[in-house]
Amino acid sequence: MHDSLNSTELLKLPYLDGSESKVLNRSTALDFARNILEYDVISFDVFDTLLLRPFAQPHHLFMILGEKLDCVNFMSIRMKAEKEARDQAEVIKGHREVTLYDIYELVELKTGIDKQYGVQLELQTELEFCFANPFMKDVFDILKSQNKKIIAISDMYLTRAMIVQLLENSGYNGFFDVFVSSENNGSKRDKQLFKIALQKLGKDVNMVHVGENDESDIKSAQELGIATRYYNNVHETGNQYRADGLSELIGSTYSGIVNTHLHNGSKQYTPHYEYGFIYGGLYVLGYCKWIYDYAKQNNIDKVLFLSRDGDIIRKVFNFLFTDINNEYVYWSRIANMKYTIEKNRYDFLNRMVRKKAKNVLEITIKGLLESLDLGELVDLLTQYELKEDDLIHNGNVKLIQFFFIANWETVVKKLSESNSIVKEYFMNIIQGSKKVAVVDVGWVGSGGAGIKYLIEQKWKLNCEVHSLVAACRHSNHTGNLSQIMKKEIAVYIFSRMYNRNLYDTHSNTKHNNVYFELFTQACYPSFSGFKKTEEGFKLLFDVPEAENYKIFEQIHNGIFDFVKLYKKMFANYEYLFNISGYDAYMPFRMIIKDLRFIREYFGDLRFSRGVIADTENQTFETLNEIMDEAKL
Repeated sequence: MHDSLNSTELLKLPYLDGSESKVLNRSTALDFARNILEYDVISFDVFDTLLLRPFAQPHHLFMILGEKLDCVNFMSIRMKAEKEARDQAEVIKGHREVTLYDIYELVELKTGIDKQYGVQLELQTELEFCFANPFMKDVFDILKSQNKKIIAISDMYLTRAMIVQLLENSGYNGFFDVFVSSENNGSKRDKQLFKIALQKLGKDVNMVHVGENDESDIKSAQELGIATRYYNNVHETGNQYRADGLSELIGSTYSGIVNTHLHNGSKQYTPHYEYGFIYGGLYVLGYCKWIYDYAKQNNIDKVLFLSRDGDIIRKVFNFLFTDINNEYVYWSRIANMKYTIEKNRYDFLNRMVRKKAKNVLEITIKGLLESLDLGELVDLLTQYELKEDDLIHNGNVKLIQFFFIANWETVVKKLSESNSIVKEYFMNIIQGSKKVAVVDVGWVGSGGAGIKYLIEQKWKLNCEVHSLVAACRHSNHTGNLSQIMKKEIAVYIFSRMYNRNLYDTHSNTKHNNVYFELFTQACYPSFSGFKKTEEGFKLLFDVPEAENYKIFEQIHNGIFDFVKLYKKMFANYEYLFNISGYDAYMPFRMIIKDLRFIREYFGDLRFSRGVIADTENQTFETLNEIMDEAKL
């Protein structure tokens, strides 16, 4: 599994010891506030304490500014201008404090961007993205309710008026005073800003300062006799666990959302929720945007999300977009095999016989036939030296396969009895659409291919079917290459032809498909087919895995919360939703670096080994047992 990862990436691991949101074990906001009520004045640092930004690093906001200003490499230009302005201030004024106007004087010289325009645009962008730290907002409100005198002290190039505007825009009102380094020729780090605050408040004032920087907020204040409370920086805490390898801007927005949500201290979450939030949210968000773009570019009339993986994908899709018709469609590998059986003899023999023999299940030949509504063939078994009570095993696989081949016309005829129902079902779904896109997770695209065959060839419904999958992986590596090359299957993340390094990484460890599909498992059994009734038809399902559903629901909640936060923060920046398949996969690649997390928190998930022909035995296997069998 690690062969495709470089040595730098291998040094960085996800948090493996449970819920990442519990790593700091912060006190509650109420306890934090109570702990500082004894002080007459409570002082707060501003950025990364009272206010948070949804970026892994503060200067990554300049990438957004560069797009607004249509200025290539603006982040580097802006950072160099600030350093140069501080260097000049040190020479001319004897200190390194500057204002945003000082910085943009140099930006204007270097780029021609008007200084006033640049300053206002940066402030506007800060106003868009800065938001109240939920934990500190609760602390602030508790202190205000007790009529405490609250001040803010910030080492920052923004002016005092700008910082007050940012605070008020985020719901912080009623500060006794705000002290900013840019207007006071001194900083917290050199203690001058604390001295200025004390001079105004009175040197003997009983004051505590709350901040996230060990040097400027804690040591400098303590050296002046000011009490302190350290607040761990959410990004310094979270970035060590974030995936490497993402493109810079998406990597920053992704990390910013995860860090600020999990590490602010306002709430703790379960490992299952966090699996969805951290490792699945970006993937589902990016996949939905990719589906949307594909549908628009190819004039798709309707998007069909296949069960079961399509459930959470469709919910996210409809949360993000409202202008593309779509529907949830009950379909599965088993249904696909049954209703396209006339052209899928190999798949039938492989799935229904050979794979059954490889499983540890005790399935009789009679049980298999009856599960397929082929009970009428039981009496013919003796002609092939088979007995109805014989178990399916490696020793009789070829004989059973020959039995099915010899009676193939009967098999096809029996399994085709529901064809009229299936056709009616899809005609009601299509409803005159000329182009539909079938959406699945992966891995061969058989679901889309089967539906395409039925609609375009068998029924000739004058509707073009496109197959969209998150990723392609085939056991023999070449199974659907021609379909991908002919663009009958469109792939978001990887295939043998696209993002090949991800394909190799994913394929290098057995059962990565299983871990990936945990993101999109629905809370009901797999669909197995249709059955005629007096009223019309009913849907048939396989054995329920009910014990798993609470976990799946938490995973989905994590995914949906990530998407909601991302949309809330970046709704005005459509290009930030153009998440490449490569970026979308990086968080998942992070968690499969070390499978201990999956073993510990998902190992007890139970899966039915024998889809079809196991409805009586209901034989289940845990994920840990599956991993043990594969020696992972």
